[in-house]
Amino acid sequence: MPAAEEVARVVAGVVAPAAAGGDRLARFPRAAVDALGRKGVLGMTASRRLGGGGRGLAEAARVVEQVARVCGGTATVLRAHFAAVAVLEAHGDAAVRAEVAAGRHLSTLALFDAGPGRRLLAPEGPSHRHGGVVDLHGRKAWVVAAGEADSYVWAGRPAAGRGAATLWFVPGHAPGLLVPDHDGGIGLRASAATTVLADPVQVPETTILGADGGGADVVLDLALPWFLGLGAAVVLGLVEGAIAETAAQLAAGRCGSGDPRTDLARMRLRADALRVLQDDAFATCSWDPAHALPKLFHLCLAAAEAVTAVTEQAMKLCESAAFSGDGGIERRFRDARASCALEPTVDTVVGLAARMNADFAAPARIGELDPAR
Repeated sequence: MPAAEEVARVVAGVVAPAAAGGDRLARFPRAAVDALGRKGVLGMTASRRLGGGGRGLAEAARVVEQVARVCGGTATVLRAHFAAVAVLEAHGDAAVRAEVAAGRHLSTLALFDAGPGRRLLAPEGPSHRHGGVVDLHGRKAWVVAAGEADSYVWAGRPAAGRGAATLWFVPGHAPGLLVPDHDGGIGLRASAATTVLADPVQVPETTILGADGGGADVVLDLALPWFLGLGAAVVLGLVEGAIAETAAQLAAGRCGSGDPRTDLARMRLRADALRVLQDDAFATCSWDPAHALPKLFHLCLAAAEAVTAVTEQAMKLCESAAFSGDGGIERRFRDARASCALEPTVDTVVGLAARMNADFAAPARIGELDPAR
């Protein structure tokens, strides 16, 4: 586990100074990611047996939130990495896991098909096996760290088995992997999130992650809980950053008319309420994982509502100071909207919840969230 003081120094000395420029230029935060890797952040959830930190969801969330307070894009990269590592820890190659543990390997998720009518656990891109090689076809939307990650956890159709999906380990340099230039979008511009194409991507059949046809279970048990939980951590970082900057503007006498102190108190109450939900969900993940997924769905919905409300209020209170870009309030406002658009969106999560069990009477199964020690 990286020391809190060392992470704080990287955040203050590397992440924060590059945040505005990364947003303006839609530039991937390579220096920040490498610095966090050297301090043990990228490997903090990897197995201790391989040299990692062996930490779980709650500890990773604290780091993601700390980073998100100053740069939502960098925090989103960590969010996708940790969710991918949860899959690799259970099903990945030991050599890759050792690289992750050493902080030298950045991974990400490529789970969501691009195009209308896409469904999280039913990818449409076919997988063809021949001569020990698998050809993967598809277009994946909202792939974070696209073109920058060392590997992708890729969802495709089963090559031979039954089931809705199979997960594959796809190296970042795999033949046939196409990453178009991206314009950064409205927010989280430094996260390098874009559509990635496989036309096809060729990987050894031994890079399968779990059983052929068992990808949906792996996503539900491992990747999705981490991605949802850390999504709330990104939101809390954005919210706390917006509150801190609004308070600074208020202290400097630059807030608008009305009752800014009351509005600031409302923002604080929203953040505190979201933190209570997060703590409850994370505790359930640790002690009763079979009942955790409904709480993570609820957390996702509450996080989207909180971050849009708080950042919108910050924009209104700070008026001209916010729109000028000073202090990063306007950037956090845009990042908040982008975080709600990033798959899985609230609509995707609600739809998944409805398909699994509309009233949550029978809890969805998820696996152990903490990696092997």
